[in-house]
Amino acid sequence: MREKIDYLTDEIAGKKKNIVDKPIILNVYSPTCPDLTLIDLPGITRIPLQGSDQPKDIERITREMAERYICDNRTIILCVIPANNDITNSEALQMAQKIDVEGDRTLGVLTKIDIMDHGTDARNKLLGNEVPLKLGYVGVKCRSQADINNKIPVRVSLEVE
Repeated sequence: MREKIDYLTDEIAGKKKNIVDKPIILNVYSPTCPDLTLIDLPGITRIPLQGSDQPKDIERITREMAERYICDNRTIILCVIPANNDITNSEALQMAQKIDVEGDRTLGVLTKIDIMDHGTDARNKLLGNEVPLKLGYVGVKCRSQADINNKIPVRVSLEVE
């Protein structure tokens, strides 16, 4: 599936890291999974990557794209926040709170827990003690880039985790 996503990304956005407002549609079927549509939006990009095809107004484009998708009241907003940063500085959380004022459909996803400074933990963030969310938070330990590059199967990564 990863190879198909990479192929479709290059096909639609080009091979020079461009961001375009055109969906990549990939249908995945399973008798054990519910029907749902998952939309993986780019993060808010402020500065175009040198040597890429990204336009100078990339921040406006990525912000407007994200806002357009999360404005739909049927959308569950998975607000991805690095656990090793101050949660009160999260632009994603700020955007979600602006659009989902009551907080009925925002779920916090704390990433990078595995690279937090020694002696710190994500407990207060996960418990919602710093910025409460009705749906709460989940912690995610991401696979390392080395594991991805070395094609370590997800099963093996889960065992190590």
